[in-house]
Amino acid sequence: MGKSAKKSPIVPPTPKITSRKHARKVTSAYHKITAQMKVAGSASELAACASELAEIGGVMAYQQASALNTALNKTSAWVVQVLRQRKLLKRDARLRVLEVGAINTQLLDEPELATRAIDLHAINSRIEQCDFFSLPYGGELDAATGTSIPYDAVVCSMVLNCVPEPRRRFEMLVGLRAQLRTGGVCFITVPRSCLQHSFTLTHESFCDCLLAVGLLPVAFGKASAKIAFYECDAASPDAEAALRFQQARHARRRATREGGRVKSRGAHFDIDLGGYLGLGVRVGRSHESTDQTRLAKEQGLLTAHLLAEFKREDGAAVAAAAAAGRANTDLAATVAGEGSK
Repeated sequence: MGKSAKKSPIVPPTPKITSRKHARKVTSAYHKITAQMKVAGSASELAACASELAEIGGVMAYQQASALNTALNKTSAWVVQVLRQRKLLKRDARLRVLEVGAINTQLLDEPELATRAIDLHAINSRIEQCDFFSLPYGGELDAATGTSIPYDAVVCSMVLNCVPEPRRRFEMLVGLRAQLRTGGVCFITVPRSCLQHSFTLTHESFCDCLLAVGLLPVAFGKASAKIAFYECDAASPDAEAALRFQQARHARRRATREGGRVKSRGAHFDIDLGGYLGLGVRVGRSHESTDQTRLAKEQGLLTAHLLAEFKREDGAAVAAAAAAGRANTDLAATVAGEGSK
């Protein structure tokens, strides 16, 4: 009996990406197609986008391309260098790090770091498949004590520009700050084209955006023609910086309406800042807002947020007072009463 022919896989494997030029082409196509899928108006349009995505190799090809790009421009080396310069690395007490959108294990391999690496489409068994937006604020939950432990550092490299909606980008920035202890370090990188070609943002206004959510830019990393590096300290949210950002964004949007040429995909990079900034700080949703109905709605949301906070803080105290047979002022009830007047 002759040897049987080797069977080909039913689904051909994704060709390995080895060229940086090919990697850039795949990542650009992936972002373009996924953006089109978000606004697809019919099943046929969605199917056409899915077909295009399959042609470039799908998510797996995109992850391979991203891994190649980061291998040639290592964010991890920058992160470790900064932490070492700040004298934060100690062998007897590993620094707790959250890496968002991890596509390699470089930070996981650092012996002085206790890294939790997450990604929406993990391609390595050591990387946790997890949606960042599903993480509770306050850090990682300690199963032994039931308390949340904030991270010492958070790394978000080339992820913010992949979030498809301006509002979700704002929510991501708020979430990054919410994972950090006060004084912790946040590392953010975005393509320079997102700031140089954006119709709404500049380097200066992006710094105000970071400052608004409590991420104080203190350094801008190594020089790179393609990537902008931001090293930020975790501080308190800044409502004044939020207002400056909204004013600058509004002015650039007006200028764009009068005529603007798309220089790259970075032209559409935008952040819709407004609402809850974190740590009890809230601002209006828009610099242009004068709608009294909208303002009343925002005030209602703020009151609801305060009520929720008061209920959490006072719940234990009220229960303890009742058990002891003594009176205790329920702040949540007081606020609710004031709000109904």
